[in-house]
Amino acid sequence: MNEEVKTNLQEEPIIQEEKKDCCTHKKCRFSLLINLISLAGVIALFVLFFYPKKHTIDNTPPKSISKVTFAFVNTDTLMAHYDFVLDVQVDLANYEKTLQEQYNATASAFQKEYNDYIKRATAGLLTLDQQKKTEEGLGKKQQSIAELESKLAQQLQEEKIKRNMEVHDSIVNYIARYNKNKNYTFIFQKSFGGDLLFANSALEITPEILKGLNEEYTVLQKKKKSESGDNASSEKK
Repeated sequence: MNEEVKTNLQEEPIIQEEKKDCCTHKKCRFSLLINLISLAGVIALFVLFFYPKKHTIDNTPPKSISKVTFAFVNTDTLMAHYDFVLDVQVDLANYEKTLQEQYNATASAFQKEYNDYIKRATAGLLTLDQQKKTEEGLGKKQQSIAELESKLAQQLQEEKIKRNMEVHDSIVNYIARYNKNKNYTFIFQKSFGGDLLFANSALEITPEILKGLNEEYTVLQKKKKSESGDNASSEKK
């Protein structure tokens, strides 16, 4: 290689040194995006819980109500002490960790390849044609990492929405079954920052709802473990 080429390589590698920490910045961006989505997941839980579902038109005449009765549930308490919610939080944290590790592995491999290229180019071990081809390949890989970042963030968001809907359905369905015996006309939700500004504590049914939810969840988990054990035994045989 002639002296002019070597001088150019030493003074100004084709890929600028300021890009060297591109993957590190990517990792920060991904972590920030994960945190924002985590916050969005919490907000989504409350939106999904209290957003009215669409119903088809029902022409059945409404039942007459001789007495209007009220009750309320503190959803902040449910979110803090419902065992299903706590397990969902653990599951989502583990899922997020798995996605983060997947991203980090890909980004680290790219960073290693990029650093190796910079060393070889600076040492004058590559021709200009080799540098150009290597840079094109690195550029494509960098683009694929950006696409992976977006894909993993979307996967996490979808998983959060799915699990939040599971929590929403379990609570709403239980309250519907609970009210078949209680026959309250309205059951309101009370939460920090919610629309219900005041409610007489005598109307609160949170402890009953929370106890019932946890009892049902415990039974369901025992049933799942029992079925899982039976399946494992069958496979061994």
